[in-house]
Amino acid sequence: MTQANKTAPLFERIDRVILPVTDIHKAAQWYADEFEFRIARRREQEIDLQVGVSETKLTLMEVQELTSFLPLPHLDPKGHVPCFNFYTHWEDLHQSWLIERGIPVTSPMNNEHMNICEMSDISGNIVGICHEKAPSIYYTPFSGPLPPMFHRVLAVFIPVIDLEKSIRWYSETLGFALHNHWGQGADLTLGSSEAIVTMIQMDAESHANAVKGLRKRAYYSLQTLHIYQAHEILEAQGVNMDQFKGDEGLRSFHISTPEGLKIRISEKELIPVG
Repeated sequence: MTQANKTAPLFERIDRVILPVTDIHKAAQWYADEFEFRIARRREQEIDLQVGVSETKLTLMEVQELTSFLPLPHLDPKGHVPCFNFYTHWEDLHQSWLIERGIPVTSPMNNEHMNICEMSDISGNIVGICHEKAPSIYYTPFSGPLPPMFHRVLAVFIPVIDLEKSIRWYSETLGFALHNHWGQGADLTLGSSEAIVTMIQMDAESHANAVKGLRKRAYYSLQTLHIYQAHEILEAQGVNMDQFKGDEGLRSFHISTPEGLKIRISEKELIPVG
């Protein structure tokens, strides 16, 4: 690892999960009306939403190629694997309420540690919903009188072919730390981030389908305080990346993982938003 990696973490946390939409204003209003997500920041082609008390924002990104627009799909429709999920304190996952509101939702999958399902938003994006039970290491009790519908962003899911090699790359290159390994998958943490990364091992065909469905779009972002230094360090390590982009003063760039997934790298805003 580089000297900079040894003295300070390159990335602080997962700061955004990202959904493509055809109309950011319509989509933002839908999330506000249905789930009481607050608008944290508006930009020309993106709107950041506050998910409950989450430090990780939900970013709606307007897609210009409307004729070829495709929403964010399941990474694995057979295994209840969305690109990311929301944590809910409600054990019933709001199933009846979602159905009454006409929001498409999958049948729940329940086990001793969690209840999970997925819903489709107004743009057709697949978003996971998860309730962690007391035996789970990710269980979060709620201390207030009435918990919000969705508490925070819980996990970003990453499809991988070679699990051990992927764990090493994310750890050595991006600074993630292995938190939980269960054989066919692993949970990793990053800096102070409350949101985790969950790797799901897939066969080559399933992985290829997952990557194809993403259409070379990043669906989450890593935050850094030193974006030029991050670009320099990753470039020196041979990481494939694109050029800087400035969106109303917020600089970012994208990198590609060895297995073909895109990740956005975002500059930390010095003035808190939200």
